[in-house]
Amino acid sequence: MRRNRKLDYLSTKEILLRVFKYALKSKALLLTSLFFLIVFSTLEIVQPLIIKKVIDDELTGISTVWVKTDESKKSILFNGEYYQKEDFDNPLAGDKYTIRIYGSEYLLIHGVVGEKDKIIEANDLVVIEKDNGETYTLEYLRLSKNDLLAFYRASVDPIIMMIILYAIISIVILISRFIQHVTFTSSSMRLTLDMRKSAFEKLNRLPIDYFTKEPKGKTVTKIIYDSEGVRGLYQVVFSVCSAVFSLVMIYSGLIYLDYRLALITLLALPFIYLWMKLYRNKINKYNRSIREMNSRINGKLAEFVNTVDIIQIFNKEEQMANEYDEMLKKNYRTKIKHLNINTLFGFDLLNLFRRLIVAGIIVYFSVQYFSVATVVAGTTIYVYIEYLEKIIGPISDIFSNLNSFEDSLVSSSRIFEFLDEKEDTGLGSVTGVKFRGDISFQNICFKYDEDNYVLNDVSFDVHAGQFVGIVGHTGSGKSTLISILERYYDLEEGKILFDGIDYHQYSKQDIRNNIGIILQDPSIFEGTIKSNIAFGMDVEDAEIENILIKIGAHKFVNELKDGIHTKVVYMGENLSTGEKQLIAFARILLRNPSIMILDEATANIDTETESMIQNALSVLSKSRTTFVVAHRLSTIKNADIIYVMDQGKIIEAGTHQELYQKEDGAYRAMYDALS
Repeated sequence: MRRNRKLDYLSTKEILLRVFKYALKSKALLLTSLFFLIVFSTLEIVQPLIIKKVIDDELTGISTVWVKTDESKKSILFNGEYYQKEDFDNPLAGDKYTIRIYGSEYLLIHGVVGEKDKIIEANDLVVIEKDNGETYTLEYLRLSKNDLLAFYRASVDPIIMMIILYAIISIVILISRFIQHVTFTSSSMRLTLDMRKSAFEKLNRLPIDYFTKEPKGKTVTKIIYDSEGVRGLYQVVFSVCSAVFSLVMIYSGLIYLDYRLALITLLALPFIYLWMKLYRNKINKYNRSIREMNSRINGKLAEFVNTVDIIQIFNKEEQMANEYDEMLKKNYRTKIKHLNINTLFGFDLLNLFRRLIVAGIIVYFSVQYFSVATVVAGTTIYVYIEYLEKIIGPISDIFSNLNSFEDSLVSSSRIFEFLDEKEDTGLGSVTGVKFRGDISFQNICFKYDEDNYVLNDVSFDVHAGQFVGIVGHTGSGKSTLISILERYYDLEEGKILFDGIDYHQYSKQDIRNNIGIILQDPSIFEGTIKSNIAFGMDVEDAEIENILIKIGAHKFVNELKDGIHTKVVYMGENLSTGEKQLIAFARILLRNPSIMILDEATANIDTETESMIQNALSVLSKSRTTFVVAHRLSTIKNADIIYVMDQGKIIEAGTHQELYQKEDGAYRAMYDALS
């Protein structure tokens, strides 16, 4: 059973699953984007660790244990002796020396000094205090700046390698981000393309009654703008998932760096979550109000543009301007409130949380004495702050996308609602069947709603090649009868036979391929006169020109500078109503259908153009069955038979002469009233 049509037509889960289904059509692009997302997210965690390693192991790394050893690639020359950094995993053989900072000086101490041991005096010997308060002395040598440079030479090659590695990682991150952005954007654009393609294909499968009930502008909005909203939902979901993944990666880096710092950061998350929830609830109220007001402003502006002539006639320009100005002011006040909330409790508050965490970390470490261990801790703080900056980005992305998520859900619900509309029945393929033109209407009854019948037990037969006129007052059912003949609506009561066969046995495409219809307001497309007549068919100019000449449209062939290649603007605004009707008539004649219908086709044209069409009809109707739903009764004076309809029934039938001879007849009354 069909669900109610409303914004909660689908649940959030159902919408996301359907969006994901469309996204999988670009599986290769999506997987590529995810792969490079993982690549650059991981490498961005590695970069600060490289800086930390350079500082800890190389720049401050000389303050460690050195071993007097033989000459090698890793050794440095100092005072004629070779020294190499101790490898604590594979200890080296030789005398041990420790470089430590004392005041503003570096000391080369003969022996191993523990990491937590503190130098308290350096005279003839260096006095060192352990954690337990015990002291011991060792020989030492003060190092000059040049002496220090000798020890730093061991770090030159590793630092260069680290810089090269850092640069390579930066380039890989840049390339990965570029590829990820391109592939993700391409997949999202492909999703929009597939969505609009599905929506356009859906249009061709919808019954005509959908378009009579649904405003055309609303349908266009769903296909164009709401399909873009699905893309927005896809991007929002991907961005949120990317942000969550980045948070997991960064937090993993924090735990690796220092689990205590990670726990301190974790304590802030509940407060951030609570703040985001409260902020979102508050700001969404204003977002909805602004969206609603924008719709009303656009509607008011459209109303003004569409009725500007009436407004000017009644001198209501000032009143309309005041109403519009009041709406703008109300919208402005709401936006100011939105701005205030966003400024006080938006991203700046998130930055405040970040700064408070950083301040707490600095206070925590500042209570310790400045030492080599503290320098190492300082590099940990540096990496921590780098990670903290990287955490703020994903949280901000999640936060900023929450509002877009709701808007995108609404748009997605609307487009999926459209795609789930009940489709037309009887659709099929064009088999090429050609009707002779015999038509039989048998006990036709039809109603648009549950109660009122528009057609009530209509029965008559039409022979091939017959010219049939159908007249009646507005609402008599004549246009509905023609719509049923075209199978715009499915017939449930009664039968229509084409050449003795129930027309339900044919596809709607076959039926419409055999019936040409010209409406009161013809459809004209931007292009040329030829493109409007050929309408996709590959036709020589001469064939189109011959058809135009047959119906008396010589002007299109002889008088216009570019002839049938004359440009036609949007909606045919550079053509008269009569010229549009002649183009529509030629378009049908080019297809040479077995059955032709003119539904009030001469109602809006001048007498001269009507005469052209009547002359063409008198020639062409001999070879095809022709129905003319007439407002101007002069159009059907030569009809083989005329049916007069009233309240969904045929009340009179006959030729013009036969019907006019009935003194109290409905046809005669209509004819005299219009004469």
